[in-house]
Amino acid sequence: MTNLEALITNIELCSQVDGCSTVTFPTLKKLSVNDAADLELDVSFPCFPDVVTIWSSVSKHVREQLLQRKPQAVSITGLGTFRLQKWLSFENGEVLMFQRPLFSLSRTVAQIRELRHASLPVPGEIKKVSVSYKKIHSDVPYSEEVVQNCMQETLNFFYFILTNREDTDFILKDVGTLAIRGTEVTMAFCEDFLLSLNKSTYVVEKLLAKKWVISDKEVARSPSCFGRVYQFPQFDIRAVPRRAALTGKKIFTEFESALSSMGIRGNVSD
Repeated sequence: MTNLEALITNIELCSQVDGCSTVTFPTLKKLSVNDAADLELDVSFPCFPDVVTIWSSVSKHVREQLLQRKPQAVSITGLGTFRLQKWLSFENGEVLMFQRPLFSLSRTVAQIRELRHASLPVPGEIKKVSVSYKKIHSDVPYSEEVVQNCMQETLNFFYFILTNREDTDFILKDVGTLAIRGTEVTMAFCEDFLLSLNKSTYVVEKLLAKKWVISDKEVARSPSCFGRVYQFPQFDIRAVPRRAALTGKKIFTEFESALSSMGIRGNVSD
């Protein structure tokens, strides 16, 4: 994994050199070096979680809301909103319930570089809730303020990368991956999550076969014109197939060169 503190410091310096308004990430920096003194650590927790742990709790909250008997639409402020679409179908002599997860990208993200993504308004009969900082705080040994700042700074970093025209994967553990390549946006879902929703491998297989839902396995190697993607909330830079016809060696060399130009070292995972 790329050194988070080094990556953040480099982004802050770049924003100053480019003459942009100064971009800072104080909470992410503290979390990246486990600076517990200033983060109001709750000593009742046996471990010291990091940025990924906080976002794992966010993902858990989204998943729990969608798996309720009466699922609600759940919004991650500044990222987007999840909800379910349900319908009945007569298949193989029985009536089956299909549950398809849908995602609407936040307007904040879409406007950064005119991303192409269908707007899917939440029907009036579906209650909409936002991820609760208080609930996330109850899962991790940080104050509610630190949780909120961590989430907002992660999104600010995400926006900064998108503004620079880079490609990204935003992974919500056990839910899915928001993949952005150029102006194309794909929300792909974990197959285990789809199975938890539908309780039927047949239904899941049909959802995937008909392309009503995209599997996160498909976007894991989705090509990029850069041959790399920024991966959130891990803050990793990962090599992916390049859209242009380049050899693997050239892709690796250019990827290493990109990291070196940023003054950091990272692990390339195939």
